[in-house]
Amino acid sequence: MFIGLDIGGTNIKALLTDRSGNILNYRKILTGKNAKTTEENITKVIDVLVSQQELRMNDIRAIGIGAAGTINSEKGVVITSPNIPYWKNYPIGRIIQKKTGTAVILENDATAAVVGEWWKGNGRKYRNWIMLTLGTGIGGGAIIDNNIYTGKSGSSMEFGHTTIDYRGKRCSCGNRGCLEQYASASAAVRLARRDLKKFPASSIRERIKTEKLTAKLIYEEAIQGDVFANRVFQRVATYLGYGIVNLVNIFDPEAVILAGGLSRAHKLIIPVVRDVVRARALPGLKENIRYLVIKDEEKSPALGAAKLAMDKAQRASSKTG
Repeated sequence: MFIGLDIGGTNIKALLTDRSGNILNYRKILTGKNAKTTEENITKVIDVLVSQQELRMNDIRAIGIGAAGTINSEKGVVITSPNIPYWKNYPIGRIIQKKTGTAVILENDATAAVVGEWWKGNGRKYRNWIMLTLGTGIGGGAIIDNNIYTGKSGSSMEFGHTTIDYRGKRCSCGNRGCLEQYASASAAVRLARRDLKKFPASSIRERIKTEKLTAKLIYEEAIQGDVFANRVFQRVATYLGYGIVNLVNIFDPEAVILAGGLSRAHKLIIPVVRDVVRARALPGLKENIRYLVIKDEEKSPALGAAKLAMDKAQRASSKTG
């Protein structure tokens, strides 16, 4: 048995799986407000997964953790995480390994999502594909010749921090003109807030009298035909298309898979992205690309984390065997 955890700023999603990827138990719990409560909640949800299946901790071969941010997989350290600010150079992998007595592997959450989709999702059909996770920021990952690519530190594929305007908006990473400043959920909200006054007839104006302006709200109004809301998504999808053009020219993928909260608006986003790629990517690379959405947004990252833990445990067994 293996456990996979997807640790976000709000929730911890956790599952128990066997070697074939059958999900035997799934639970979600709040992350916590500080390092101590987050550690307690991680161990609590692990205990729940194990006890509800009438197992013991020594029945668990390994635990995989996916977390947002810059990760040192070898050391089990979160260097920095935008969603969990109290994790700075934080050895969460080693801490959970000590608390549970079980081997732990730590990976970037986007990498975990890619592995989950590669193992049990839409990525199974392709040898070369890329994923973009579209949320508050933009993450991603790549399968190259049917292998996950992570780079030397395990934190590669930060697609959101590729530069599309060197004089553009300042990004939280310190750079200017990063893709996620133009094509993320937060970018959609920022754009809507900036330009809404120019569209007095927009239905968004009425809704935000009692609701918070979110990308989800903008999407809901867009599919109802609001001109301004559709304009926002057209702009965001166009910028995303520019970013994907660069990735197509680099990776020559068979498929582009979208994940994250903003991917729910794929019916608005994908047609625009496809048109931009067809217009701007290199001939011979841009043709016959499939544009897809992650199969199971809720569970794929945790399942991928479990798979990464499984693979590491198998490699360790091979060396000792």
